[in-house]
Amino acid sequence: MGYFKNILLLIALLAMFGCGGGKIPPTRYYALSLPPAPAPAAEPLPHTLVIMPLRTSSMLTQDRIVYRPAPEEVGYYEYHRWAQDPRESVTTSLIEKIRASGAFSSVARFDGRTRSDYVLRARIDRLEEVDFEGGVKVYSGLSAELLEGATMRVVWESSATSDAQVATSEMTEVVRQLSAATSRSLDQLTRSLAEKVRDAPPPAR
Repeated sequence: MGYFKNILLLIALLAMFGCGGGKIPPTRYYALSLPPAPAPAAEPLPHTLVIMPLRTSSMLTQDRIVYRPAPEEVGYYEYHRWAQDPRESVTTSLIEKIRASGAFSSVARFDGRTRSDYVLRARIDRLEEVDFEGGVKVYSGLSAELLEGATMRVVWESSATSDAQVATSEMTEVVRQLSAATSRSLDQLTRSLAEKVRDAPPPAR
């Protein structure tokens, strides 16, 4: 009898935890919201550009949103995930902003066949929540380098990092501020890139 009593007690405990605090929370999904770029204000320069697939660190290639509780520690939100790979969102916005800069007559994604005057290699360096600097902050960091299409010689490189304080720990606000910081970093990079192309001599062909 004692054996069956123990089984019944175990079943009762499991039922109690299942109805209480042991409930698994729903997984919520988010996407970067990057504003569309304006139309080019002037006739674009005749240069053409191909953008390589964006690179990033291994910790940003999964769909879980990253946070840092300490400088040496990386955490992942199990139930807050990216609905769209941030590399895809950033690439789309980068193309739009470069087109709007008027520095190139054509901006295309790399397909292995298209020849161009220039090739752009970009990287997402940071896209994370930081919880150890007093309150909650977010950081977005991007870097890029421009190569001549004919010689693959690097003719420009730059990086941009933007941060923002988050007023509430709600994940929707964290993602909203990550979006705003990413948009500012993209603006910095594309302005620097456009200035370089306008002032540079014609690329090697």
